[in-house]
Amino acid sequence: MPSSLGRRRVPGTALAVLLLAVAATGCGGGGSEVAEPRGAPKAVPKPLPATAGEVEAGMLTAEEMTGYRVVEVASWSEPRPPVGTQTFKPRACGVIAQPEGGAGAAVTYEHDGEPRDLHPRDITTTLYAKGEAARWMAELREAEGRCGTFRSESSFGDGVHSDKMTWLPEPDAGDEALRVERVTGAGEETTLHSLTTYVRTGDLVTAFHHRISYGPAIDKDHLAALLPRPDEALVDAQIAKLLGDRPA
Repeated sequence: MPSSLGRRRVPGTALAVLLLAVAATGCGGGGSEVAEPRGAPKAVPKPLPATAGEVEAGMLTAEEMTGYRVVEVASWSEPRPPVGTQTFKPRACGVIAQPEGGAGAAVTYEHDGEPRDLHPRDITTTLYAKGEAARWMAELREAEGRCGTFRSESSFGDGVHSDKMTWLPEPDAGDEALRVERVTGAGEETTLHSLTTYVRTGDLVTAFHHRISYGPAIDKDHLAALLPRPDEALVDAQIAKLLGDRPA
């Protein structure tokens, strides 16, 4: 006990209360811990990007994409009009057409090296109305069991396409993530093969998209080298930058 307490008489009941209070704070017990002050402010998470400028500032730059170079950067503040309308059979598989959002930004990049990369990739981050991103991800997740194969047709009039979807293991990123491989037979001469990873962080959805096209005469070994593959380092780097210094 501090020596000053011995200089005055303290009633027994008050002394007992005082001793309990001292013991609770660790004083007189030899402990070195200091109690945190009451009402200490808690760390407030940094808000996620909420405008086109903020989203663009959160996209990876050429210096941050080791092994890649940036080809183009774009941003928008209003929902973008669809480039074309697609119909699906069964109709339930139309969920794979990502819904329109609000503000967003996209980066087109390619492997840094020679020969020049013929199949650029895209990272697109789109801001959705509150709850819409989570709702769409839930519908996409439900499609895993019913959209292994389907047919689609675009308004460009290039015929009916046969599609095959393969749902791949999900990366551990953001609030939730999905990864899907899509092979589309676009007539007898061309096959489109894409790999897309969707990561939701709050009301933002970031899509990592890589698509190649090839004809029936392509060498199988050459095709195997071209096929899109997951790039977890790139996914982790992009999501970490969007989150900024938000505490875990």
